[in-house]
Amino acid sequence: MIRSRLFTKMVVTYFCIIMSTLTMLGVLLSFLLNNYLIYNKQMEMLVKSTDISNLVKVFLVEKRDPGELVALLNLADKKLGTEIWVIDRTGGVIAASADQKMHEGDLVEPSDITDLQQGKVSIRRGKSPVYNETVLWVIVPVQDNGGVIGGVIMYSPILGITQTMIKVRNLFIYSAVVSIMFSTVVVYFLSKYVTGPLQDMNRVAKQLACGNLTERVNIKQGDEIGDLGEAFNNMADQIEKQEKMRRDFVADVSHELRSPLTNVQGFIEAMIDGKDRTSEDRSRYLGILHKETLRLTRLVNDLLDLSRLESGILPIEKRPVDITEVIKNTITKLKPALQDKGVNVVEGGTDREIVVQANHDRVEQVMSNLLDNAVRYSPAGGNITVSVVEHLGMVEVTVVDEGEGIPAEELSLIWERFYKVDKARSRETGGTGLGLAIVRQIIESLGGEVKAASEVGRGTKIGFLLPVSQGDTFLP
Repeated sequence: MIRSRLFTKMVVTYFCIIMSTLTMLGVLLSFLLNNYLIYNKQMEMLVKSTDISNLVKVFLVEKRDPGELVALLNLADKKLGTEIWVIDRTGGVIAASADQKMHEGDLVEPSDITDLQQGKVSIRRGKSPVYNETVLWVIVPVQDNGGVIGGVIMYSPILGITQTMIKVRNLFIYSAVVSIMFSTVVVYFLSKYVTGPLQDMNRVAKQLACGNLTERVNIKQGDEIGDLGEAFNNMADQIEKQEKMRRDFVADVSHELRSPLTNVQGFIEAMIDGKDRTSEDRSRYLGILHKETLRLTRLVNDLLDLSRLESGILPIEKRPVDITEVIKNTITKLKPALQDKGVNVVEGGTDREIVVQANHDRVEQVMSNLLDNAVRYSPAGGNITVSVVEHLGMVEVTVVDEGEGIPAEELSLIWERFYKVDKARSRETGGTGLGLAIVRQIIESLGGEVKAASEVGRGTKIGFLLPVSQGDTFLP
């Protein structure tokens, strides 16, 4: 499942990040704090050693009794928590705090003696040859008249620093454990917050794949996850809509094909059975067969055009086109149909050249479909008004008939495939119900939009808008 896999990955990833961050932070802080404490201790010992060297200088110059010097060192030792030695120029111990007799005659390291005789201050850290633990020691030379007459050595064990570091590390570990526990809880709910909606979308996606198109995700989060859930639901809505359109399309195509095919089959069977006994009957049967064949041809051609337009297979190359010329040519081609029905066409705004950015053949197809619809639904002797208006960089073309009109609640449906206000009448007039769907697809592909208005009993107004061409010439 998405949740279990992604949830585990998120928890493990966050846990590793937290652990690595805390570990690096602990090591870095421990290193810095330890160095800081040691450095401060060394600086303190250096200052105190310098002060003590000034005090013991008198004893070394005057070669006074070491007992007085030991008393002085013991007093300083108690205040500083260190062990202090006074050595001569050769490195021999003259006096020492704590156990004086134990260290009398001891010698310091040769390297320290060399630095001492050169008047250098030595600051060291490590294992002392005298002590079994790690210590800090500072050697400050005692000088008189520009020459080294001895030195002061201050020893300090780093046990206190070590104990302090242990306490700090323990405190850090306790804090890290609490932080990890708290972070684990936060990461758990954060991961659940992220993976929960994904699991819901995964479940709904599987339902959609199985054909249950009514399932939707229930995500109310006001962030990117919520936006994703909303987009997912919109996608599901579109899938459901497309599936419904597909089913309706198959049903409509089947319905539209069945009627002419049934008629063709019936009349062919009648001719096979010899029912066309006279030449008049045979001519009538053949005329009906020819009419139904033409109807099937129109339906198939319209379906092919619509399918190619929707899939983008049928390319539409845009170029400057004189829209008024296209309108006049289309009206001329429809004159036989206009005369047969006694319908008159009234033109408005077509007396001048108006160039649009479109495709000549496709615009002519649009005008042919609109005028053909107007002729079919106009009463005998009625008028069809075709007008062209240019406004704000757009050209609006409208075709108005004086037919029965379309109910307001059905007006938005006229652009759908196979939609017919009066199916029986449309079938009689030979309409396929695809003309306006093709019109909308062509106009929208050309960057325009379609419009429709109607009033029952007073006719219908259908039109479209196309952008004005910016060029100076047009191609027919």
